[in-house]
Amino acid sequence: MKRVIPTYKNLVDIIQDAADQESDAAQYYREAAELAEDQELRKFLLDLADMEDDHHRMLVEKLEQLKAEKTVMDGILSSYGDSEEEEDEKHTDSAI
Repeated sequence: MKRVIPTYKNLVDIIQDAADQESDAAQYYREAAELAEDQELRKFLLDLADMEDDHHRMLVEKLEQLKAEKTVMDGILSSYGDSEEEEDEKHTDSAI
């Protein structure tokens, strides 16, 4: 099955989507582990779920960092009367 890759507006959207996917994967592995009768398979699936949880935590940390950096940048730009979005538009317009 081919996966449809969504169009993202920015890096924050990409990281948020990735974090959501990691969370979904962890839940999937936990549900599969509940169905597994074999103890070794159950442990394997729960270990995978834990790994996905670790990935989710890493992505959420990065997401918080990116949002904090954007807040700082917006504050700096607003002190000059510009916002990051206006700056992006200027660069986009000049590239066209």
